[in-house]
Amino acid sequence: MNDDVKKRKWLFFRARKPKVAKTRPGITVPDWGNWQDWVTIILMFVALEIAVLSVEQAHWITPQPSLTLVLILSVALSLIFLRIKIHGVFKHLLAVVIGLVITMWQTLNCIEISDTTSKFSHLLNIFQSWWQGSSFSLAGDDKLIFVVFITLLTWLIGYFSAWFVLRRHNSWVAVVLGALVILFNLSNLPDNYYIYFILYFFAAALLIAVTRMTARSSGAVNTTSGGSLLYLGVSLLCITAVAASISWVAPQVRATGLQNLIATSMPWQKDVLESKINIFNAVPSKQALTTASALKDLPFGKTWNQGDDVKFVVVSERPAYWRMTVYDTYTSQGWINSSTDKIPLEANTPWSYNETVPNQDIMKYAVVNGVRTDVLFTNGGFISSDIPVRVSVGASEDILTIAALRVFEPGEQYTVTSYVSKATESDLSTANEDYPQAVTATYLQLPADFPDDIKLLSANITANSTTPYTKVRAILGYLSQFPYKLEIDTPPEGVDNVEYFLFTEKSGFCLHFASATVTMLRSVGVPARLAIGYLPGEPGRTAGEYILRDKYFHAWPQVYFPGYGWVDVEATPGSPSSYVSISTPWISSPAIEESPQWDVWQGATPASIYNIGNINIENISGGGASGTDSVSFPAKLGRALLFVFGAALIIALLIGSILVMRSLSFRWLWRVDRETLAYKTYSNMCRLAVMVGLVPTPQQTPLEFTAELVEALPQQAEALKYITQVYMENRFGGREGRLGIADEAEILKARRIVYQKLIQRLGKVRRLFILGRR
Repeated sequence: MNDDVKKRKWLFFRARKPKVAKTRPGITVPDWGNWQDWVTIILMFVALEIAVLSVEQAHWITPQPSLTLVLILSVALSLIFLRIKIHGVFKHLLAVVIGLVITMWQTLNCIEISDTTSKFSHLLNIFQSWWQGSSFSLAGDDKLIFVVFITLLTWLIGYFSAWFVLRRHNSWVAVVLGALVILFNLSNLPDNYYIYFILYFFAAALLIAVTRMTARSSGAVNTTSGGSLLYLGVSLLCITAVAASISWVAPQVRATGLQNLIATSMPWQKDVLESKINIFNAVPSKQALTTASALKDLPFGKTWNQGDDVKFVVVSERPAYWRMTVYDTYTSQGWINSSTDKIPLEANTPWSYNETVPNQDIMKYAVVNGVRTDVLFTNGGFISSDIPVRVSVGASEDILTIAALRVFEPGEQYTVTSYVSKATESDLSTANEDYPQAVTATYLQLPADFPDDIKLLSANITANSTTPYTKVRAILGYLSQFPYKLEIDTPPEGVDNVEYFLFTEKSGFCLHFASATVTMLRSVGVPARLAIGYLPGEPGRTAGEYILRDKYFHAWPQVYFPGYGWVDVEATPGSPSSYVSISTPWISSPAIEESPQWDVWQGATPASIYNIGNINIENISGGGASGTDSVSFPAKLGRALLFVFGAALIIALLIGSILVMRSLSFRWLWRVDRETLAYKTYSNMCRLAVMVGLVPTPQQTPLEFTAELVEALPQQAEALKYITQVYMENRFGGREGRLGIADEAEILKARRIVYQKLIQRLGKVRRLFILGRR
């Protein structure tokens, strides 16, 4: 369209619209005496309270702020501000400031310091540490950032939701914000919390229906028939049922290939998620979750894992100790994995930094996860896996942890190829003390305040030992006299845990035996480190299947022998409660094959102990692979239903989008405003005419332009003339304002005839997209 045409259009429509006193369309001021507004605000509060309550009942942090109180205050403030005559921008800015004050108040209540000034100063220091990415001064300080986030988020959601519901009769803002909160919250909770989702969706559907009816009664939207309300209610009920069904079966379906592609394309996302700026790192998971970042530190505790829950299932040609990570740095209160580099490795790509040592066997095994995790099992030396991973290496370029690029869900599996040592005791007994510099620099580390009595004890025990092998045997022989105990007393504050184990408690579980072995060996010059993972486990229903329950979680030492590399050592005494079956301290293929459990591991056992569901794994043996689909019928049915629901939902969304676009496009055209009906009918007729190419000239009067339209639309001549006549009489004949009942009825009939003909000349595509522009 050239400049001359645009100028003519502007000149034609520049006539002032009749001034009629009215409020802005769709905006109302709530009436304190209107019970419908109160019903709407109560329903909105109930819906948001369900979402907030799901967060509170999860008890992510202790102590936690009162989110319900924050929600009440935010909704109340929104109600008050709606009655105060201040510019909207200033209201919102003031609401944010008040929200920050409320957030500060709730956060200070979560700081366990008596003095208020000290609380405020401590909170400022926490924010500074968090922003700079440095460590926090006290345990639990990192959780206060999360307190600030959820409190301020609750305030903003409550305030703006109430504002849109009462000011614009728009409940979708509240529904969407509440849905985001509850879905994000439930995605990190066990399945029994999904009742909150069903309750929320029901309350949200009811809120939308009531808000719509309230808007109709107040005139904010056009009135429709009762059948439309029934249709709306039935539609919302169906959506609720579909959403609840999808949420129930959704965990059974995964786009594994797409997830792997995304994780491979964006490996940096793990660095972002694990950074200190990520406030969610401070919140403990409510699901069974084991990640590489969660295993970075291993503090001493009073008890060790004792549950019967199935954590993993391994399919392997032989049993082994399944390692998850190793720790190189000891502190008096626990262990630290101080990995320096995280090297990406493509799927099926061999790790090129392996140390070549004699007497190695290649081993291949598959692992099926029973928990959410990103940590891969390793046995001996890692070679490759069938998924892309990130290898965390220490200062001496040895592998500490292997992690996938994303967190695997229960039921997913991976395959690993590794090498295992076949070194015997006679082989290790000949190893010398010619250690690499990189190994001694890292794995002889002890704290500066490491107790001298442990060093003296270690020296006395190994006084007659001349080789690393004999030193290991001497220390393990001394520790074997200590009884195994699953629960011990907590050491006094400031006391080294290994010292307390050796000289006071004189009993403990695997972590104490392994930690004592590693630190005592380091004190006499033998490089050692701590490994955690799982014992070989119990046999599954078929040979080669090993079930790893929670009670098989284990800690053991690894000792470096020149010429043989890192060798696994068992320091925990064998007993029914420790589940250790190795009769010698050396964990190797010959030692496992000579253990009392070997015949049981190699045989089949009843299927009753095999209680991890929906597993489809390939039995790997001798380089070949075979297997059958073990997915249960209910799981298959759930997947089929989900795909059906998903397809139906996609179709409904496409159709709904088209209908919404069509509704929004024609809404401005067919809106009835009785105060300006004549003007709007004629004005919209001219707009449609311009859209189809019938553009008036600046010199044309309304009658002249109407005559031009009659030539183009002869069948609608009578309707065109009537619209122009009523407009001229109403605009220039001194009858400005509302028309009579008879004139209203006739002009509504006329505009229907004219508008539909002009719309037909637009075409289907222009009907959807051009009519939306006002």
